[in-house]
Amino acid sequence: MFFPGPFGWIVTFIFWGLVLFLAVKLFQAIFQSRSGGSDSPALNVLKSRYARGEINKEEYKQMRKEIQ
Repeated sequence: MFFPGPFGWIVTFIFWGLVLFLAVKLFQAIFQSRSGGSDSPALNVLKSRYARGEINKEEYKQMRKEIQ
């Protein structure tokens, strides 16, 4: 599929880039919804503890590394 004119190749490039972008986003949405989200319950608890100030940044990073 090509668009006519002197700048047709630019429009074609943008068109196929948009198609590819939308295909990737659709693929991500399908598989993310099947997995139930990207965060585990343990990671959610860890984030909550960090937000409440129960653990410091170093502890958060270490625990997150162990969880993942």
